Amino acid sequence: MEEPAVVARVNIALVRESARALAKLQDDTGLKKVDIVNRAIQLYEFIAGELKDGRQVVVRGDDGQEVLVKIFL
Repeated sequence: MEEPAVVARVNIALVRESARALAKLQDDTGLKKVDIVNRAIQLYEFIAGELKDGRQVVVRGDDGQEVLVKIFL
């Protein structure tokens, strides 16, 4: 039997900074709010797991320079 597409509904209040970031992401990507929030949660879960396992998050620029991203969970 297939699992339903929507398994949980959440009603949240965003602080101003998050609301602005969400609006910017909508403009930049053309995605719906629900899609951005779903992707953000999945990305956060992935990063939290990597950090829990002792790994680091690094961003590499076009020039090859790497920057360690500090994330506090």
